[in-house]
Amino acid sequence: MSVKLVRDSKDIELQSELFAYLVATHYKISLQEAYDMDIDVFKKSLSWAMAMNEREKKNIDKQSLKQRTGGEVVDLDYSWLGGDN
Repeated sequence: MSVKLVRDSKDIELQSELFAYLVATHYKISLQEAYDMDIDVFKKSLSWAMAMNEREKKNIDKQSLKQRTGGEVVDLDYSWLGGDN
């Protein structure tokens, strides 16, 4: 998801609906159940749902690349370069 400027209250409302939808679909609950969640539980649930969606997207991209190239796809982790050790 990209970061965009909030122009009015409608933007906030749409973003809230999107987040509720992500939580509801990830956990297979109703939108009303997502809206009724405690705010801290909702935030944690949203974080996990977004993380899992990102992971799933990466796996789909990896499988697509593997099919297109017909070869092995290797994940490289460069995250350690940004850390202070």
